[in-house]
Amino acid sequence: MNNQNQMQPHRLSTQLDAVRHEDRRQILFALRDVERWRPSVSAFDDDRTPVGEPPIPAELYHCQLPKLAEMGLIEWDRETHWVTRGSEYERVRPLLAFLAEQYNE
Repeated sequence: MNNQNQMQPHRLSTQLDAVRHEDRRQILFALRDVERWRPSVSAFDDDRTPVGEPPIPAELYHCQLPKLAEMGLIEWDRETHWVTRGSEYERVRPLLAFLAEQYNE
């Protein structure tokens, strides 16, 4: 698989990768019913953030949010920390609906 195909949200493998990590799932689920969402430390059972660090967990800031943004599933403002649906978000919505249905059973 080449890099060009690796991050195409219409590919099932890419969609599954997007929801594989619990934090990424939480972000995508949060955006199902709201236009924008702002993550916080309290939303992700993480230790307190040191002074001067982003007000969100480091793994989210450095790994999970950038990965979802690269996939086109979210738009993320690094200064305000607001997250909105990306241009490719609707492609993953059916998978999110399926997962939500499975979690509710």
